[in-house]
Amino acid sequence: MFSERTVGHGGARRREATDLYATVLEVVKRHHGAARITRVSYGAGMPVDRLRVLVGHLVDLGLLAKEDLDGRPTYGITARGQEFLDTYWKMRGFIEGLSQASALVARHRRPSVGRRDAPPR
Repeated sequence: MFSERTVGHGGARRREATDLYATVLEVVKRHHGAARITRVSYGAGMPVDRLRVLVGHLVDLGLLAKEDLDGRPTYGITARGQEFLDTYWKMRGFIEGLSQASALVARHRRPSVGRRDAPPR
């Protein structure tokens, strides 16, 4: 879904905590309440040891529910986790829209030929 590093204006950057949370929640959601840690690890592109800590935080926050199936822990997304995802994607849309608007404004602010404040060529 998301790569470990995403490309922005300044090059590669590490994923923010909210991006990691959303990635894990989306992977768990795809497994309909029966996501095992290894599957989530593959889907999120994270090592299992780091993922266990992150999943623990998500369970503590009430965004994931843990259940034992066949003696092994499985995870499912909670209503609160779905609410987090809905809000996350909405905010990402706003931020992308603002970034595009900023780029348009920057292009229109370029000095035009013949203006006094334009630097000489």
